[in-house]
Amino acid sequence: MNLVLDPETLLSAAATLVGLLSLGFIPLVLIRRKDSASAIAWILTLVFLPLVGIVLFWFLGRDRVRRPARAKLSATVVVRGRISEIAVGLMDAKLDALLATQPEEQRGLMRLASRLSRTDIVSGNEVHVLVGAPDTYDALIDAIDGARDHVHLEYYILRADAQGRRFLDALIRAVKRGVRVRLLFDAFGSRSLRRRVLAPLVRAGGYVAPFLPLDPIRRAWAINLRNHRKLTIIDGEVGFMGGVNVGDEFIAWRDVHLRVRGPAVAQLQATFVEDWYFAASHDLAHPAFFPPLAAMGTSVVQFVASGPDGTVESIHRIYFAAIASARDRVYITTPYFVPDRSILVALQSAALRGVDVRLILPRRSNHRVTFHAGRSFYEELLEAGVRVHEYLPGMVHTKTMVVDGRFATVGSANLDTRSFRLNFELNAVLYDAEVVGRIERLFMEDLGKTDVVELDRWRARPLRLRLVEGFGRLCAPLL
Repeated sequence: MNLVLDPETLLSAAATLVGLLSLGFIPLVLIRRKDSASAIAWILTLVFLPLVGIVLFWFLGRDRVRRPARAKLSATVVVRGRISEIAVGLMDAKLDALLATQPEEQRGLMRLASRLSRTDIVSGNEVHVLVGAPDTYDALIDAIDGARDHVHLEYYILRADAQGRRFLDALIRAVKRGVRVRLLFDAFGSRSLRRRVLAPLVRAGGYVAPFLPLDPIRRAWAINLRNHRKLTIIDGEVGFMGGVNVGDEFIAWRDVHLRVRGPAVAQLQATFVEDWYFAASHDLAHPAFFPPLAAMGTSVVQFVASGPDGTVESIHRIYFAAIASARDRVYITTPYFVPDRSILVALQSAALRGVDVRLILPRRSNHRVTFHAGRSFYEELLEAGVRVHEYLPGMVHTKTMVVDGRFATVGSANLDTRSFRLNFELNAVLYDAEVVGRIERLFMEDLGKTDVVELDRWRARPLRLRLVEGFGRLCAPLL
């Protein structure tokens, strides 16, 4: 008997094979996805969109925090103890004595932040708020040009364009005058950084390392577990961190970065040293990189590094606690808004208690699915009294929260699952009234460039938008 493999038969067989393979992934979902909403979303995707589900789960769903996170944690443990010994007196703080100088209503949140993070709250810092990429780039280039001993950079996105080459040229100049330069870039976010782009820096004597190099065959988890931090340390004395990536496209974006001098810079250096050891297998836990740091100002600062290698989602819990403890106002700006149930309830509960809760979110976004997923939460937030404002001039990439004019956080973390659970992030927690006031004034400036989302008008939006938002909401646990 002759078996005729016509195109229709082959197509049917392929569809059956894909369907069976898709069903075969469901046990993996049940074992590895602890959150029920996320598990249900994956199962529905695998059942109704089997081919899409297989591809997405292969790259996004497998081993979210297992092998790579354990490897990162193991690498961190190796150097963390040595850093603590070397930097003793820099990062250590007398918490009780410091708390005694703070308002009573702030002490509980400070204790929580101290317990959740690997770092202490330290005073004696000078914090300067940098607004927008142009001012941030100028300050960074000036600092690199003034470096005497070393420059450490860690970026999620460093483009191979005019701004990226401007940074690389500054690093090459530093190397040529004897400064040790190390550049750590995320392999996914900075995938345009080809070897030929980095070659001049390497030939000059600089060191470069990718964080979790992309390998679709062996590392299907590579799209998760990204290093989303934006961090620069100059001579162990000056630190920069925040939300500003490096590239031409970011010049027009609204964003915020910090320049810090004082004892807290040792925390930024420790974060880089831990990440560098994981990515480059090179131990920098040496006194040369942790010089004595005198008090430079009066700001009370803590840098909170969070990631899937930790047992506690530190930044998520700090956000939740700050919102839940608010008495008067909560002002949040974020470009990517996909809150989980706990953050959503905290925002609603605060508004229902009479707290002035306001969100500045983008009117236009570079991530469409995330954008529409975030909009799917508007109605229930508006019904609770949360005020939602959409930023009009362009892309808003600012990631800040101010609570009661006494607490603020600035950093790389978005208000979404990916930042809270899947990526390595870094946020500054600030308690200084002057710096917090500056960030709050920035919020009010941006508020004047927004369109208020009214509940009645929102309910009347077209059915087409509701359907798109519904699809985004379905994908929310996967984002």
